[in-house]
Amino acid sequence: MNYLNSEQIKEACPSAFTQGQSTHLSKVYNHIPTTTVIDILEEHNWKPVQALQGRSRRDSTHLRPFKKHILRFRNPEFDSLSEQINDTFPEVIVTNSHDGKSSFRFHIGLFRLVCSNGMVIADKSFGKYTILHKGLKSFDIVDTIGDITRNIPHVVGRVQDMMSHQLELSQRKQFGMDAVEKRWGDGREVDIDQLLSINRNADSSNDLWTVYNRVQEKLIGGGLNTSIKHGDKVIHNKTRKVNSIDENIRINKMLWELAESYLN
Repeated sequence: MNYLNSEQIKEACPSAFTQGQSTHLSKVYNHIPTTTVIDILEEHNWKPVQALQGRSRRDSTHLRPFKKHILRFRNPEFDSLSEQINDTFPEVIVTNSHDGKSSFRFHIGLFRLVCSNGMVIADKSFGKYTILHKGLKSFDIVDTIGDITRNIPHVVGRVQDMMSHQLELSQRKQFGMDAVEKRWGDGREVDIDQLLSINRNADSSNDLWTVYNRVQEKLIGGGLNTSIKHGDKVIHNKTRKVNSIDENIRINKMLWELAESYLN
């Protein structure tokens, strides 16, 4: 595994290296550079494997150093667990911004090697980890890392439960329809067969884990045929790739929660 060095992170995610807060923030805001969290994670053997910074067409140059960003970390001590869940690696995911709109948020993630696809585990399943900039202490981060680390074997066990749970055709279609409704609400029609389609041999199984992965990849990656009614007209289009950090995490957590509901 090739881990990112500081220069690679800075190139992909310059806001992680911002050393001062935005001028519109009050003195109550305690600026903590994301590099501080990166260093603490690395001290506990969690190494960065991906870094991204949020962008939009309306970005102002002076705001870019404070934009929301996301980093994924992997611990080689847990690599052996990936063999138990088909080359899927446990990860720690960190999101942050320096514009006062976001605290440090830590998430449990899974990275599926076969499709280079990253997932995020729902807060309801294994806890919510949020650390405010105001009064942040290094031991808060260490405690959070410890909690996440202790939960990872349980996440792996949940994945194994999904892998052993087969879905009939009607259940697969229902899973797809449930995912569409939770993603867009009422009113949008999606080609469910396309949503459930198999892109690679490794995704040919119909267990819950594989079906969940097929749906997740397409909801995040875009390209689905959809239609929406506007009065007497029906507008056909294709979904776009999800580039928003917040929306990506929301969809991922929603899908994990949905998949878990099929185990009950």
